[in-house]
Amino acid sequence: MNAGFSGGSLAVFTALTPAGAAAFAVTLSFVLLHRGLPSAMRERIDHMLMVPLGVAWAGFIVSATHLGTPANALHAAAGIGRSPLSDEVAGVVAFLFAAGVYWLYTFKASVNRRVAASIGAAAIASCVVMVALMACAYSVPTVPSWDTWHTPVNLCLSAAAGGLALASSLLRPYGAVAYRWCRATRVACAASIALAAAAMWSYASFLQGVANNVACAADGVPSYGAVIVLFVALAGAGFAIQMRFARAEGWKAAAFDAAGCACVLGAVLMARIPFYQAYLSAGF
Repeated sequence: MNAGFSGGSLAVFTALTPAGAAAFAVTLSFVLLHRGLPSAMRERIDHMLMVPLGVAWAGFIVSATHLGTPANALHAAAGIGRSPLSDEVAGVVAFLFAAGVYWLYTFKASVNRRVAASIGAAAIASCVVMVALMACAYSVPTVPSWDTWHTPVNLCLSAAAGGLALASSLLRPYGAVAYRWCRATRVACAASIALAAAAMWSYASFLQGVANNVACAADGVPSYGAVIVLFVALAGAGFAIQMRFARAEGWKAAAFDAAGCACVLGAVLMARIPFYQAYLSAGF
């Protein structure tokens, strides 16, 4: 059924890049909406945006292995406007460019806050567009196992879960100033994890009714139920760890919080793998 399709690199791409972009947008939104932040704190948070930007870059770099050769990358770029996958690549590049420009600008000796806010708003907007393009890239009629509302919903919820966990981890060190924002992101993260699990369960049920002349899509992911359970367990454990150390101080608390964030991101990555294993074309 899916012997000719390898989605490992794409699973990493669709897990890390949207999550990193979401974390970048949420953290930057905190900076832009809190104009009264001390300059030193604002500068530290701006510079710290290299972490979610690095996560997004890591997913994008891994995805390049799926293209095989630079020539294939150029071919993908040539399809912008005609191919959903090419539009997806263009959206990612646009976000990485806008986000990178903002991050680099914050190292300027005298930062003009109006200019920074304009660039930051563009970066956040490009994040939204990128995630939307990525979410719709796999809804193609020739692959009935992917051509469903579950596809964009699952990707967006995964991005939200991982991105919110990372954003709350980045802002946690700033104590009372960012506490309400962190608490809101963690509540949203918990909701995203629960909704993602429900959407994945619905998708697993949907796959039972998808088949071509030789196979059923559900046959490619016989352990999908177990994956969903492990996703909830791992992401839930990560969320619990982050909540346990939400107001703690010191390097140990920071390390545990980072470990909790890693658990959520790991759960998101694990949950993306069955999507590619469920690949089933309309024909033979």
